[in-house]
Amino acid sequence: MDAPTTQASVTAHPLRAHNTGALGLPSGSIRALLTLMTVGFIVVQTARGERVSLLWFESLMIVLAHYFASRRLVQMSPGLRERLTAEGVLEAEPNPLYLPRHSLRLMIVGAFIGLAVYLNRYDRLFDPVALPIFIAVGSYFLGIAFHAIMAWWNKGRQTTGAKRFDDLRAAATLAAMALVIALQLTGWQSAIPYGDKLEALPLALMLFYFGSR
Repeated sequence: MDAPTTQASVTAHPLRAHNTGALGLPSGSIRALLTLMTVGFIVVQTARGERVSLLWFESLMIVLAHYFASRRLVQMSPGLRERLTAEGVLEAEPNPLYLPRHSLRLMIVGAFIGLAVYLNRYDRLFDPVALPIFIAVGSYFLGIAFHAIMAWWNKGRQTTGAKRFDDLRAAATLAAMALVIALQLTGWQSAIPYGDKLEALPLALMLFYFGSR
């Protein structure tokens, strides 16, 4: 006898507890603040010519993966998503810090574009401090752009060609990674042109591949 009442109470106030996170802010706001702090610190340090430590660099990668990786595995129409959210099947997508949707992503991209413009103004775009940051961030964003373009191109087309292209991309990435690792393990990288630049290549390849997935 109590089951209908319980079900009614659940659907009458769907996911009320999920809409508010820590410190009374919208869900995801603390992650958003940590993201802005991380990106802001890295951008300021790079602009000042200070090398960013490995821990901050790894934090940046976590931020990029969190905000730019595909969240939903199943595509659904807006109407179906709204109905499932109202029924409590799906968690409502939060607006961290009360900002409009996708604001955090735009801030992250805009921060690095602004940094590139600033450094280019002083002819520092390719200095040893800034280059690793732009290789990593640029490779990941390039992979995301590549994924979006390929998704648009393959929309409504047969998937056989897309599957073959995915196989080719995966094989090329694995082969390039294996070659770089072999050259570094054997010490042969010093015998080839620009061998000292190979350390950045594995990271760039991996970030591009993960961004394009």
